[in-house]
This record gives sequence, C-alpha cells and structure tokens, in this order.
Amino acid sequence: MLKSQITRAVIENFLVAVIAYILGYYFTVMFHVGTAEVGGLWSVISGVFVMSDKESLTINASRMRIKASFLGCLIAGAYLYFFTFSVIGFSIAVALGVLVCHLLRIHDHIKTTSITISVVVIISVIVTNIGPVENAALRFAESVIGSLTALALRWGWQGSMCLI
Repeated sequence: MLKSQITRAVIENFLVAVIAYILGYYFTVMFHVGTAEVGGLWSVISGVFVMSDKESLTINASRMRIKASFLGCLIAGAYLYFFTFSVIGFSIAVALGVLVCHLLRIHDHIKTTSITISVVVIISVIVTNIGPVENAALRFAESVIGSLTALALRWGWQGSMCLI
C-alpha cells in the first residue's frame, strides 16, 4: 500500500470517528441522555463500517447498512415491545432476522441485521429507562448518521482531490 493511501485512510477514519461520534452523541442527547455515548459509538461503527476507498463501494455499503439496520431495529423493537427479554426470545429474534434476510434475498445483510438486533436488545436490558421503540429508533437514526457521515466525507474527499 502506498504511503499516500495509508495517510488518506488514517485521516478519513479519524474524521469519521470524530464527526460521527459528535453527531451521534448530540443527536441522541436530544432524546435520551442515558444512551448518548452509545449513540456516538453506534454512529462511529456505522461510519467506519461503510467507509471505503471508492465512492461506489461507500454508497453501496451505506445502502446495505441502512437497510439492514432498519430491519434489525424493526425486529428488535417489535420483540421488546411485545415480550420481555429472555435468551431464547433474543435468539429467536436473531434467527427471525436471518430468515427475513433470506426470504428477501438480501444475504449480505444478515450479519449487520443480527448485530443490530443484538445491540438494540442488549441496550434495552442494560438501560431500563428507555422504551423499546425509542431505543430502536435511536439506534436506526445513529446508523444513518454514521453512514451519511462516511458518504459526506467520501464525497468531500473526492471533491478536494479534483481540486489538486
């Protein structure tokens, strides 16, 4: 890998981490102070997850991340709305996410959907003063924030490269 590519990757991931964390944190603070750090973290994870050295790959990864996060948040939020947490119920929710991804023929969404279900469910277990729908909605919004941050940086970086 060229030194310039390494430098670029370091700068991009630094910027994604800083910007996505701040945006996710302050967005979440407006709705639930107790999970603001989670909001920053989840936004950073989403941003880093979708960042790629090519614009088209970043766009595709962002689309996948947003769709899979939506599906995972929907399943986890519904599960927690109707049932209390149990390991078996949680496992069934993850299995349902996998099944839905297969039925929709979006096999590349399985891991992200499963991780999202896990994050929403476990945060609801740890932080008991947030409702399941609010928790799921916040986690989805934070995934979008992180993904859009990576996209904005990718487009900004591409634009700055055109100026050189």
